Amino acid sequence: MKVDRLHSLDAMRGILMLLGVYFHLAFNYRAIEKNGHIFFGWFTEQTHYFRMPAFFILAGFFGALLFYRRGAKEMILNRFKRIFLPLVIFLPFIHVIQKLGDNFSKFQEDNLGIFYSIKSTFTKTYSFWEMVPLEGTHHLWFLNFLFVMSLVVFISNKIFVKSKINDKVKSLFSLLFNKPLLGLFLFCFSFGILMSLMNKNTTQGDAPWWSWTWFLSSSGIKSFIAFSFFYFIGWQIYHHRDSLSKLKIKRYFLIGLLYNTMLYWTLGLLFNIENRSQYDYWNYSFVDNGEVWNWIPIEKKDHDKQKVTFLVDLPTELTNKKTDKEKDIYVVVAPPWDNQPGNKMLKIEDNKWTAKIELKRGVYEYRFRDGYYNSWDDGGWEDTLSMMVINGCGYGKFGNRKFRVEDEDITLGVFCWSKCSDCEGNQIPSAFYKESLKSISVKKAFIFLWNFGVPLSIMFWIAVFIQLFNKPSKILKYISDSSYWIYIVHTIFLSFVPSLFYNIEMNVFLKFIINAFIVTLLCFLSYHFMVRKTFIGKLLNGKKYD
Repeated sequence: MKVDRLHSLDAMRGILMLLGVYFHLAFNYRAIEKNGHIFFGWFTEQTHYFRMPAFFILAGFFGALLFYRRGAKEMILNRFKRIFLPLVIFLPFIHVIQKLGDNFSKFQEDNLGIFYSIKSTFTKTYSFWEMVPLEGTHHLWFLNFLFVMSLVVFISNKIFVKSKINDKVKSLFSLLFNKPLLGLFLFCFSFGILMSLMNKNTTQGDAPWWSWTWFLSSSGIKSFIAFSFFYFIGWQIYHHRDSLSKLKIKRYFLIGLLYNTMLYWTLGLLFNIENRSQYDYWNYSFVDNGEVWNWIPIEKKDHDKQKVTFLVDLPTELTNKKTDKEKDIYVVVAPPWDNQPGNKMLKIEDNKWTAKIELKRGVYEYRFRDGYYNSWDDGGWEDTLSMMVINGCGYGKFGNRKFRVEDEDITLGVFCWSKCSDCEGNQIPSAFYKESLKSISVKKAFIFLWNFGVPLSIMFWIAVFIQLFNKPSKILKYISDSSYWIYIVHTIFLSFVPSLFYNIEMNVFLKFIINAFIVTLLCFLSYHFMVRKTFIGKLLNGKKYD
């Protein structure tokens, strides 16, 4: 059956892609960056909230369109050509360019001039393995996930797609259009419950969801499940494509306004109960002059700071390897993770170091660093694959230590470098952070309420595009056609263009606008002259455009 072109969803795909360009660009101008602003932290958080789940809904919708138009075999062949091949073809090129861009940015930070930075970037010695994308797929993780989802559909189509269960699911999803309030509630409720059960704050958020081997880690599997949820929703929406016109902008806007107003105060209450504990994920982007700007209201008086003493024992064998310039030890405390080099520690005796920091009540993570480093990605950290992880006192992908500040001064250590114990093997109780039942319950409630609103946001924007952009437009069609290429290459331009302006004193909003204009122009120019009428355009979109 021939399906008419859905101008509205094509337009949504193109506009969301452009939004992704500005989302990644905004990371350079958050308040934690040089001369940044709080607004860009807010912008990244708001766009991050719904954009990628919306992409997977669109992917599921168009995947179903392809499946029912051409069949399972043709669908998987198409996904292999349009998704898997671009992933393996373009990733090495992107990896090399971004590696150069990262180094260019580092040289620009030294403020020795653009020509010096360019020369240093391209004359620097790079190892072969440094230029091979072994670790991860960068922003192309979307293609990685999408191809696997297509494989799952291909393998399971005889079990699910052609079964009576599928008919019942279709009937259930008709509620989104025939009984929109009930359908929306079930959509939001089911995703909130899913995320709460997985104990996962956001669909992304915790690595290694972007790696080649995401399926070997619990965090990667959870991200895949979360995104598959939206892919499945998009697939089901396809069956009700004739009912999309029933979606009303005003309805979703009013519901969203009411929900977000209630959410703001409800999360504020939970936030106060836990005193900044696990929810600083949403706050680290909003750092202004060293203070965290909390978008969640804090009514409780928790401004008093307590003294936290950090103690670490650096084994002799490690100390002997250090040069005179590397003999200082640093402790880095988060949140926020703001590329800080850390707090310099004081040597108190052979191999033993201490630092005393004043912190507000809350839950923090920290790690020790062996020497001063200009870049967040530089070395010097305690070993992530150490006894810390094995013994259960290393948290998150970096194996950070974790502690809670309450109403009294505390001392942490003396820890042995990269271990939970002291260097004699004695366990240190303060090495371990134990979540109480109250903490776990509050966190679950927070996750549920936060993620409950994600489907609501997506349905609102689908309604906007269905109602306002459901007609042919040469401009929007062009943007949609170019979106795949822009998705692939935009990070290449973002690796270099913002760095050109790094040392130029300029209003941050003006700088953002100029950078956005240049990057957008380069994206479209490269598409028009290098892709649209070439074999690359045929590879990505299945055809060349006149």
